[in-house]
Amino acid sequence: MIRKLAPDELPWFLARALAFSGHADPMGAAFRIGGRLREVRRDAERTWVWQPDGAPVPRAGVHLVPPAPEADDRTVRLAQAWHDGEAAGARAFVQHLLERTPHDAALLPLDAVPAALRDRFADWLAPIGFEPTRRTRHRFALADAPPLGTPLTLEAWSPGADAAFRDLYRAAERTTTGDARWSWLKRHGGRFRPDLWFLARPSPDQDPVGYAFCHGDDGLDARYRLTAAGVLPEHRGSSEMLRRLLVTVMLELGARGPAGSLRCDVDADDPKLARILTDVGFEPAGERIALERRPA
Repeated sequence: MIRKLAPDELPWFLARALAFSGHADPMGAAFRIGGRLREVRRDAERTWVWQPDGAPVPRAGVHLVPPAPEADDRTVRLAQAWHDGEAAGARAFVQHLLERTPHDAALLPLDAVPAALRDRFADWLAPIGFEPTRRTRHRFALADAPPLGTPLTLEAWSPGADAAFRDLYRAAERTTTGDARWSWLKRHGGRFRPDLWFLARPSPDQDPVGYAFCHGDDGLDARYRLTAAGVLPEHRGSSEMLRRLLVTVMLELGARGPAGSLRCDVDADDPKLARILTDVGFEPAGERIALERRPA
């Protein structure tokens, strides 16, 4: 049986989740947290447990927040996940919840989990498509955009250019990109802004050499996100073209939000991009460790 949690079960549930995450005093911490909860009914409504027929207590649980109906970002957010050792049944339980929840991607943050215990979450959820990710967040103040002698020419997305954008992205990333993942790329950073998705050319009459996908809203103190950027393989022998691409985008966004900022999250296994971001003025601003399931 899969059921929602009753409000008075929340302290017990939190204790199980904290114990699974390696907390030294899970019951004490659970009661301290429980005493501070203001929306107990709402939180219980979003919390699910798996209790097989005949079992005296639940054997797995997870807190699941679905995307809002009007949200552009269709990511399901999971938290406080645990099981009592029956990983196969607990895995089927999570998969069942995801199948009944409309979404594009799923995220389970692991920042608070000790490094030695993160593998137990990966072993549990990897068979249903979750992958471990470690990303460093970088931030740049657009007022400090550096000068650039020869910026690239940016071309904004349009329906007629969608195939060209997709082909260049595939070539730059050396990957296949299905319809579901392409749709997710457009929306996972927030509202899709065609004028913030760019192909970059050395000059207007030359072929594109790279791309940059951004999200955000214009304004004096705008907050933008650079969710993806890259150049074609033939331009990866040096970092020059990628630097020109990044600075060109920084200048473009600086004209739209001159007192704003640009954020970019970089995979820990891509130290070259992290160095390039630092070289053009970005500053590290934290780290995120998680399990993620993205569309193919």
